[in-house]
Amino acid sequence: MNFNLYLDDKTAEELDRTAKTLGETRSGLIRKALREWLDKKTLGSPGWPSSILEWQGSPDVPPFESHRDELLPPREDALS
Repeated sequence: MNFNLYLDDKTAEELDRTAKTLGETRSGLIRKALREWLDKKTLGSPGWPSSILEWQGSPDVPPFESHRDELLPPREDALS
């Protein structure tokens, strides 16, 4: 969906500067900001920031599941 958005000069300049710094387009930056704002409003709480939701992990850290074979097997009766 497309629509027009009119910004004052100061806001437009700051948007351009920030988009360039982040390597984003103006539209992409506005889209992300609006999505974050809507998520916060519709979830009724801050929700997870996009930086958390988009995180792909660290290549230096082994996957959590890679150590599963080191765990002891479960007991026959978990409450004993």
